[in-house]
Amino acid sequence: MYIIYGKTRCNYCANAVKLLQDRGLSFEYRSMDDRAEELVSLFTIYNWKTVPLVIETTETDNNFIGGYDDLIKRLQIKISEKDDQ
Repeated sequence: MYIIYGKTRCNYCANAVKLLQDRGLSFEYRSMDDRAEELVSLFTIYNWKTVPLVIETTETDNNFIGGYDDLIKRLQIKISEKDDQ
């Protein structure tokens, strides 16, 4: 499962949502429009400065992915790993 922290007027945020929807992957979108303080805290924790901020969650871990371009790369790696099996 993925968590996308984003803002309403962010094209990259919308693209990240669409990418996960198109791939049939589960995700949760968290709008940060009125949560500036929390967003700054996330930026500090993950050393990141823009939205979307994408995290992949597993049963045991939260893995920081990055932004939209990083999400694309991550999904391409997962696809190629499946092809190698």
